[in-house]
Amino acid sequence: MSKFYNSVLITNDDGYKSKGIEVLKKISANLFENVWVVAPENNQSGKSHSITINKNLNINKVKSREYKLSGTPVDCTIIGITKIIPKKNRPKFLLSGINVGINLGLDLLYSGTVAAAREASINGVKSIALSVDKKKNKVDWGAVNFFAPQIIRSLCKKSISNDYFFNVNFPSLPAKLIRGLKIVSLGNRKPGSLVFANIVNGKKIFNIPSERKILKDAKPGEDEYELRRNYITLTIHNYKNLMLNEKQIIKYKKILGKIIE
Repeated sequence: MSKFYNSVLITNDDGYKSKGIEVLKKISANLFENVWVVAPENNQSGKSHSITINKNLNINKVKSREYKLSGTPVDCTIIGITKIIPKKNRPKFLLSGINVGINLGLDLLYSGTVAAAREASINGVKSIALSVDKKKNKVDWGAVNFFAPQIIRSLCKKSISNDYFFNVNFPSLPAKLIRGLKIVSLGNRKPGSLVFANIVNGKKIFNIPSERKILKDAKPGEDEYELRRNYITLTIHNYKNLMLNEKQIIKYKKILGKIIE
């Protein structure tokens, strides 16, 4: 597969040591001449569009074109685009992920993975957030490894304004079990349910688990419904407005056309 663009920036919210970013680096190496990585030094899941204000950020070079940052995914995007990568190599694209755990529905309001892509779009860089489902913390990377290169190449070539960014979710399945890709709308999946964890020093301790129940009221055409039917799902977003209405979704389905074979 020939490489078609010079430079791409990769980040995530799982941290620079995550399995997902290693998978994405390997995929990107076959698509882009120069792959730059600027990722958080620690897990930053659920940080949404948080930035670090009035505090110093430490940037540590891991190896050539790879850096870890003591900040959020959005910090990584900003610093990667504006400070680390030379202006002459300014990336045309940003890839965020691959997040272990799907980002569907209202997850997008909380997701650091998606926020990194949104920030790139704000900076005029075409961006894609990518996530994969997990089952008891285990992931089958078959569908990702087979389809992600096709999807990234196709979306990077589409002539859609960089005011828009893409969010892609993969089922945790072998490639042969994938039924296709669907451009969908957001459902109502949402984190934030407090769960009693323990009593410490007489005080009740709660947490918010990342694992959530499957929504039984998910509807056809929504991201969660279609992903559970073994489709890769794609949603399109304007950085000024997370949700697109039905007319806009229909419009972009026609513009995007066929994405995977």
